[in-house]
Amino acid sequence: MAKVFFISKSNVRDAWLSAVGQVLYNGDDIKTEYDKPEDPPSKDATVLVEITEPLSRPIMRKEKILKIKSKYGNSYEIYGCIADTYLIGSIQSGYIEEILDGINDHFLYESGVSFPYSYHDRIFNYAPFALEDTIHKYYDMEFVDVEFAKKHQKLIKAEKIKSTEDTVVWKLKDGVEFELDKKISEKMGIEKIPIGILDFPRINQVEYIIQKLREKPYSRRAQAITWRPLVDPYHIDPPCLQRIYMRIKEGKLIMQTAWRSRDLFRAWEANVNGMIGIQKYVADQLGVGIGHYLDFSNSLHIYGNTISEVKDMLERMKNKGEEFPPEIVGLLE
Repeated sequence: MAKVFFISKSNVRDAWLSAVGQVLYNGDDIKTEYDKPEDPPSKDATVLVEITEPLSRPIMRKEKILKIKSKYGNSYEIYGCIADTYLIGSIQSGYIEEILDGINDHFLYESGVSFPYSYHDRIFNYAPFALEDTIHKYYDMEFVDVEFAKKHQKLIKAEKIKSTEDTVVWKLKDGVEFELDKKISEKMGIEKIPIGILDFPRINQVEYIIQKLREKPYSRRAQAITWRPLVDPYHIDPPCLQRIYMRIKEGKLIMQTAWRSRDLFRAWEANVNGMIGIQKYVADQLGVGIGHYLDFSNSLHIYGNTISEVKDMLERMKNKGEEFPPEIVGLLE
């Protein structure tokens, strides 16, 4: 049976260490699409992590909160384990600015091979299809079948379809009307439109969430997505983050995220710091406190070629007498 774990901790550090211990020693052995032939299988599980106080226990050094400075000159309180060098390195390289400010979004069109997506672009500037997607998948957009439009009951009920003695008219935006007595393609002079030449509307999903919760804090519709079904299944590096859900309960903003796949050792804590940054931004805009952060991964994994590195980190922490969550102490002996 596939392994499923639930972890509930007050802070990011303990949640991460608990997940690392449980996935490393109790997770399933499974290959990945990124493995080299000589790589051992990854350790893998489906994991739900609840962090009840996301902004508690920032990284400390000598009883002072450690501020991590990014290459852009900003300093941040970071939540997690100081032994996680990938977390520290990510913040130093500008991960928070990448998530919150879109500092790297320009690489979507300036980079020839890397940077296939950015979470900032997908969350704050979402479109169902973009120009760079045409190198992975292409579609021809066909016009609506006019006979189908004439009979469409929702259009008729909304009075978007108007019948007269002479013709049937489809009423569109800003007074634009189509007579449905002949094909739309005949009016336009073309049969199909290549999807790549269309500039789709962009949606700031975070602003939508803020407005929705400002109007109705109890709404169950305040969410953002990243997935582009038209293209993401067809290239080798689609987004791991799939969905963000927010709601206000007991005067606090809760945030829940869903991920299809996650590198537990090299990415999870950096990801969480980026997500908590969004949670804090929205909470500040709404003037409310911060509730739990809930993090669900279909596949939370440790790659086989990093297992020895993970064990070395845990051994160093153990030798220094650092505190571990009680449920994994026995696993480390």
